[in-house]
Amino acid sequence: MSHPNLNVINTFFDAYSKRNMNDLRLVLDDNARWVSLGQTSYSGISEGFDEVIAFFDLMGAITSRSNNRVENLISCADDDYVIECLRVWTNAEDGDKLDHLVCVLWKIENSKIVEGRHFFADPAAADNFISYISFFE
Repeated sequence: MSHPNLNVINTFFDAYSKRNMNDLRLVLDDNARWVSLGQTSYSGISEGFDEVIAFFDLMGAITSRSNNRVENLISCADDDYVIECLRVWTNAEDGDKLDHLVCVLWKIENSKIVEGRHFFADPAAADNFISYISFFE
């Protein structure tokens, strides 16, 4: 059985993939924040709707250069959070590869995403790969 907060995340990705800002505003709070810790110039905290979307745009641009694939291993939810455990494979054209586990913790309030955080199984490997791929931007 699907939890309503899983539907919030699915709606977010559906609206984001279509660049439907009206639908995104229905599920992403205007004051949302995204935390992506690490040692790259892209690491840090994005504050507000526009910054969070810009962060997703930036990460999308970087990962699209690496021909990435994502497998959602586990998703679960309660009334306040959604957690996703993902396996991410990359296959950059130059052969640089990453096979990595990532957890994403989403905080939901009033059917809207108010915060998200990435947790990388190997933060140094993720930083190295992101820095390497983003070098070509």
